[in-house]
Amino acid sequence: MKRVALVGASMRASAFVNVLRKNFADSYQIIGIMDIDPGKIKGFCETYDLEVPTYTDFDKMCDDLTPDMVIVTTVDVYHCDYIIKALDRKISCVSEKPLCINPQQCRDILAAQARNPEVFAVTSHNARYFPMCLKMKEIIQSGSIGKVMRMEYAEMLDRQHGTSYFRRWNSRRKFSNGLQLHKSCHHFDKMNFLLDSRAKEVMAIGTLTAYGKDAPHKFEGTNCRTCAHANECPDFKSYDKKMFQSELYTPDMCIYSPEIDIEDNYSASIMFENGVLCSYSLCAHAQYEGEIIIIEGTKGRIEARNTYQREVVTSDGDVHDDKLVWNSTLRVYRFRENGFEDIEVPQGEGGHGGADLGVFGDIFSNPPSPRVPSLMDGVQAVLIGTAVVESIKTGKKCMVQEQL
Repeated sequence: MKRVALVGASMRASAFVNVLRKNFADSYQIIGIMDIDPGKIKGFCETYDLEVPTYTDFDKMCDDLTPDMVIVTTVDVYHCDYIIKALDRKISCVSEKPLCINPQQCRDILAAQARNPEVFAVTSHNARYFPMCLKMKEIIQSGSIGKVMRMEYAEMLDRQHGTSYFRRWNSRRKFSNGLQLHKSCHHFDKMNFLLDSRAKEVMAIGTLTAYGKDAPHKFEGTNCRTCAHANECPDFKSYDKKMFQSELYTPDMCIYSPEIDIEDNYSASIMFENGVLCSYSLCAHAQYEGEIIIIEGTKGRIEARNTYQREVVTSDGDVHDDKLVWNSTLRVYRFRENGFEDIEVPQGEGGHGGADLGVFGDIFSNPPSPRVPSLMDGVQAVLIGTAVVESIKTGKKCMVQEQL
């Protein structure tokens, strides 16, 4: 029985709690939780019926409880601190994405791993475990479309999902370094996984269009719960007061705050070391949710579409989108052949279309699967994100691997 401590009383931590209880209760036991915010701990433990010792100090928790593993799901900028402390204490570590938020943190984490090579440490990149992604990987490896030459990747966040990032700490660059890290790192990891390569160079451009002080809006405040315009603002948002029993962090900050300093719309051209050119874009204020991925090969083309309109589906309380019905198609076009072949994609179960259970199954199996995303996989996803941020900032090409 392995003893697990949670670091970060977050929504993402809830996915780990649920799967450990349901699928791995015979081999893993949650023994404690730590967060710098006592209110978040209280709300989290009450919401998920978690009766364990609670801490606001990581070192004291580790000294008292001697966990075998920690699961890090804090605000992104702090992942690095806890990962390094865990490694140096010889405690296995699972980090939620993104692994960290800048190249220096990447270097520090890799140095800690080099000091402690025997310690199990992984990045919880679940997007590569989506059934659609796994089927695309299978098609590429079969040689059906020949040598891959080009990829297009478009990510759309609808106004419900997209605004959620601008109501929280994510919208402050000092905490997240932008959606390029917090959100897009999943997609960058998926690119690395599908292409079996590393990014070489990036050119990018981005804007803050729908949110922040310069976006069209009539009402503005600090947060919805104290706003004088709560009864008339169309962007008013309530939240679960039981879950967020905190004055330090509540997910209802004004989406038009002048403190918002990240992009909500950006695109990048990414050249990979194997010669594949990728066009990537993210829009956080789209009319529907999902992604469209096109992979062009020497013999054929893969077109994958995984989208839904949230307004059509009731998903209240559906934190990890496990109740949504997706409009998914996977088609293969082959040169000199009319039409296309529809590829059947198996339906996953649980959070994120089955991706959560996929990555958790590999992490928590005994022994862990060699397929699980490594710390270096996490680093490579971060480096693409930071390259996109740097290129937008400077207007120049950024060499990805030179950031290390």
